Amino acid sequence: MGHLTLGYLTLNAPPADTVSAAAAAGFKSVGIRITGRRLSDPYTHVIGNRAMINEIKQRVADAGIRLAHISAYQVFPDVQWSHLQSIIETTAELGSKAIVVNCYHPDEARFVDFLARYCEAAGEHGIGIALEFMLFSEVKTMEQAERIVKACGQPNACLVVDAVHLDRSGGTVAAVAKVDPKYIGLVQLCDAMKRKTKPSMEDLIIESRTERLAPGDGELPLFDLLDALPNDVEIEYEVPRPEQVRLPLEERARIAADRLRRYMGDYARTRRPSAKWD
Repeated sequence: MGHLTLGYLTLNAPPADTVSAAAAAGFKSVGIRITGRRLSDPYTHVIGNRAMINEIKQRVADAGIRLAHISAYQVFPDVQWSHLQSIIETTAELGSKAIVVNCYHPDEARFVDFLARYCEAAGEHGIGIALEFMLFSEVKTMEQAERIVKACGQPNACLVVDAVHLDRSGGTVAAVAKVDPKYIGLVQLCDAMKRKTKPSMEDLIIESRTERLAPGDGELPLFDLLDALPNDVEIEYEVPRPEQVRLPLEERARIAADRLRRYMGDYARTRRPSAKWD
């Protein structure tokens, strides 16, 4: 059985509020962000903030929700090992078992070493590291991400497969089907229209953060993608919609839950009757 998870970017709200909204909407699993993307970004910083850590833990406990994964600093050259240690320690205290990583380090060989060390340290706490590929990052394709994960040689390293990033990077469902299931740790489900012209990197960033479509509202072969995945994979709904920004967080979370459950229900009925998610 797989998990249906609310991705933090769908609400793009402070972590404790994201937990509460997800639980109110009926999600049993949620991902949160605990720092900005860059070291200098303003954000609700959780690391080193004892009051915030305790609040998140309390809300998770009160709601009985699973904290699926943590997003924190993207790996730019200015990110030091001490930053990653703090992320691991905070993730362990919050009780999550996975950290999502984005790479903006231009030296692949150095990043492989960096990732191996990150995985080894996280593994001591029972935490996995999930590497996400994005065309506008330094890990641009699924094939490159898979190569890096294999090269780091750590059993707790895996991939994040995002439907939009897969399409925009030229990836295919057939290629996903060839990946060893043990390397697919998380799938971010969202939709988009097929592009008729080549987008700029800025266009891709804007689309990724504000212009995703709910599953079924676009043209991506999402049922085929789901066919290519193992039964127990985690499915995360990551669909930030600008027209919903002024709605209460709980209402936005309920919209997400309804859209995801309906879509996965349609998929199960038509393509994989044995599939089950919580």
